[in-house]
Amino acid sequence: MSDLTADTLRCAFHPSVPTLLSCTRCDRPACPDCLVDAPVGKRCVACIAEQSASGTARERAARRSLTRPGWVFWALTGTFLGFCVLVASMPFPAGQAIPGGLRFASFALVVSGWVVSLCLHEWAHAYVAYRSGDHSVVGRGYLTLDPRKYTDPVFSVAIPVAFLVMGGIGLPGGAVWIDHGNIRSRRNRSLVSLAGPVVNVVFGVACIVPVAAGVFDRSPTLAVAIAYLGWLEFATATLNLLPVPGLDGYGIVEPYLPHTVRAFVNPYAHYAILILLVLMITTSFGTFVFEIADAATAALGVDPNVLVHDGRLIANVQLL
Repeated sequence: MSDLTADTLRCAFHPSVPTLLSCTRCDRPACPDCLVDAPVGKRCVACIAEQSASGTARERAARRSLTRPGWVFWALTGTFLGFCVLVASMPFPAGQAIPGGLRFASFALVVSGWVVSLCLHEWAHAYVAYRSGDHSVVGRGYLTLDPRKYTDPVFSVAIPVAFLVMGGIGLPGGAVWIDHGNIRSRRNRSLVSLAGPVVNVVFGVACIVPVAAGVFDRSPTLAVAIAYLGWLEFATATLNLLPVPGLDGYGIVEPYLPHTVRAFVNPYAHYAILILLVLMITTSFGTFVFEIADAATAALGVDPNVLVHDGRLIANVQLL
């Protein structure tokens, strides 16, 4: 057994990962995450990066497809925009109960918009990592904005959607694997973690500003749904910036923490988010998240009282 272990090849990009695969161009041993399909065989992420301006037209097209949004992301974006058009076209029955179809369409608008923002959030982490030296994100498909590449069934889908249904906030799952050993500096490692929440804030502003400017005044339901989506983005960014292991806030400060502190925290890191969620559900801890989202929404010109109360959407149009 010891001889087999000693002779086992290790991934050139992840030395701790054993592999029986190798790049068909340079023969580097590489794990499946670091290999990309080529016209003949598979190539490692280093060869992909080196050949970004060379190769056949087919090879160049294949490489470009790994660094551009794929059809799944555009389909999701189209779905979100489609629900926006649908909600805008449905009549608003002032003074009457809101039809079930309108409530469903509004809910679907918020959820699909949130999934689009989740893709952008995770892409931002990967893009900054790529620019900072971790080219392994290309082979993993993270730059395609394909949610299938980011999805963790529990943390990226089940828990966030459950929170949305309950009127809470959808926390993007930490589903991007970054090889921090390839990133040049502590500053860049912090920026990788910061990139996701920044996208949430920008997305939130992009939702709230048009509502405040009266762009959706002809469709009160659409205005409330879009504003609520923006409010969710602010709340999500606030929660994600908490310095709790598993959240981006901890990733921002971790590179600057003493080794002894990181070693102490690591054994408990897997339980930190679960403990945080339990605290937020069972106690008043976390109300500041909603208060900050309210303040940001109000600062941009939309009254948050029209949207939320105690973290739940009440919207005089009862979307959820």
